[in-house]
This record gives sequence, C-alpha cells and structure tokens, in this order.
Amino acid sequence: MNNYRYLSHILIWNIFFGVVCIPTAGKLVDVFGVPLSITIYFFPFIYIFSDLMTEVYGYAIARRVLWYTIAAQVFATILFQITVYYPPSGAMTDNQSFIDVLSSAPRLVFFGTMALFIGDIVNNYVLAKMKVRTSGKYIAARFVMSTLCGQLVNTGFFYAFGLWGILPTALLFKSILMGSAIKVSVEIILLPITLRVSAWLKKTENVDFYDFKTDFNPLKL
Repeated sequence: MNNYRYLSHILIWNIFFGVVCIPTAGKLVDVFGVPLSITIYFFPFIYIFSDLMTEVYGYAIARRVLWYTIAAQVFATILFQITVYYPPSGAMTDNQSFIDVLSSAPRLVFFGTMALFIGDIVNNYVLAKMKVRTSGKYIAARFVMSTLCGQLVNTGFFYAFGLWGILPTALLFKSILMGSAIKVSVEIILLPITLRVSAWLKKTENVDFYDFKTDFNPLKL
C-alpha cells in the first residue's frame, strides 16, 4: 500500500465515513414518508471508495482497507462507552444526552460492522469479477451493478437487525428498498465524478489491477 501515492487519502476518508456512521445510524429521518437512517446520505461514499480501490488497486487492497475501517469502528465504540460510563463533572447538566446517543453505539456498530463487511465484500467481489469477465469494459455499468448488490445486502442486514425495535416493523421492508434505492442513486449521481477519478488514479498511480489470481477469501488480511 505504501507504493501508491493517493491510496492513503482514500483510506483516511473511508475510515472517516465509517466512524461517523456509528453515532448517527440510529437517527431516523422521513424520506417520502418512509423512515430511514440519516446515513443514507453519506454512507454511499464508502461504496464509492470501495469501487475506486477495487477498480484501480484490486480486491485485496480494498479488502484490507475494509478491515482497517472495521477496526476503527470498534475502537471508536470502545471510546464512546468509556465516555458514557465515566463519571461526569458536577458542572455538567446534560450528561444524559451523551448517554442517550452513545449508549446505542455497541448494538449499531455490531450489526453495522457486520452489514458493512458483508455488503462491502459483495460489492468488491462483484466488481472484481465483472472487470475480469468484461476485460475492463462497461465500467459505469460495473460500478452501478456492484453497488446495487452490495447496498441491498448491507441495507437489508442492517435494517433487519441493527434497527429492529427502532424502526417500525410494518415499514421495515419498505425502508430497506427505499434506503437501497437512495444509496444507489447517490452512486449514480456521482458516477461522472467517480469515473473521472478512477481514470485519473489509474494514470497517476500507473496501475489498473485485474484480479485474475486473487484469493477472494474475505477473512484474509
């Protein structure tokens, strides 16, 4: 990873969005009358970064960055819990606000991390395999298709388990479909920028990796 100039920048932003999603995932907003996690607006950036890393640097590097992101989420959650349980100053009158927001983090991060891992692996696997089979053609279609597969898995898992009891059961299925559609829409809207960045990275980094002999074991670092 040290051989690439801009990969570290993608890594940092990927971890940033991964950590931000922890305390914010439980915040529900209404979109066309359907309650959705507010992360639908910024979580898609993780998949855009995954597409870029898989397309340019290969599946193995994207998988490694995914593990770094998960590690950051776990450590952030530990710090959040220390914040919750550490005795507050007598001068602090709104400690309950910290408790209300951060006490849900362990549950959200557990199911959120599982959803991130499964969805991201699906996204990267589909993109890597499609790139090989199409000989690198149809990049726009590959980005959208891989994101669609990954986001459906991610959103379905997280909403079904992470938001169970927070989200009304009657709206669960509708929320999964709506959430997935919005996340994919963000990818499509930003697709022209993503394609340009991808082409620029390939030229600047002098790499355009094809996963012909890659070990796709998701647990491997």
